[in-house]
Amino acid sequence: MFKEINFLKYNKTLIVTSFDEKYFDYACVPIKTLGMNYSRSEKLKVCCLVPENLQERESEFIKIINQENLDINFITSEKYIEFTESGYAFEKEYITKNMHHRLFLGSTFSKYDKVIYIDPDTIILRDVAPLLDYEISSPISAVVEYTGMSFRTFNEKDYPYFNNGVFIANLDYWRKENLENQFVEWIKENGPTECPEQDAMNFVFRNKWAPLPLTFNLLAFKLMEDSKLAENYPEPLIVHFVGNYKPWNDKHIPIWTDRWLSEYRKLFPQ
Repeated sequence: MFKEINFLKYNKTLIVTSFDEKYFDYACVPIKTLGMNYSRSEKLKVCCLVPENLQERESEFIKIINQENLDINFITSEKYIEFTESGYAFEKEYITKNMHHRLFLGSTFSKYDKVIYIDPDTIILRDVAPLLDYEISSPISAVVEYTGMSFRTFNEKDYPYFNNGVFIANLDYWRKENLENQFVEWIKENGPTECPEQDAMNFVFRNKWAPLPLTFNLLAFKLMEDSKLAENYPEPLIVHFVGNYKPWNDKHIPIWTDRWLSEYRKLFPQ
């Protein structure tokens, strides 16, 4: 069930991620490295959007992370539950039903005007202060995605399209414009697509979003396509193992897969 949590006694910045039981262990890496790279005196609030059956594992997750500078809570959104019960939550391969949880940030975190969302298939590599302090003037800021997604979803090769694995959102706008209903209606009318919740966000936020610096969400597969990226971004703030390039699978991204595996093995030594 949805939990009422007192957000007001913590730093005003809220970090949100989402994962299900399949990603439980993997999600420990970004949250652990988040804590390792957070140095301010206030506790940083971290909310994990999870299905109801994962609520009982909150204390286990906190124990694994073992970061006193983070305050971690597991939350299940009532609107997410309603959405999954409607039968429109799409799932295949690395796309899980729980990925749709991010569509309901505005109603879930009603006391917040701003949120930073980070996917569970990431790793944080350096001080997160630049991300926490980043000011946005648009309803949402995210990193530009490769053009193939735009063409497959909107049949327009050059249609601006963002990756929603890391984004900063204005939740006040989210609520005032009733975006959650718009997301759901788009999925009902157009789904299933390759990345339904990302496609829905791109459609609803079309012409209303601004790009984030690439260092906040360096898509790992791009390092395989463009060698200059590794030279220009030797130490990105966040590396995102998007698509099939998961570090726990067979595909290997030079440098970054090993960095992720190193942190994972510290958390889960064999």
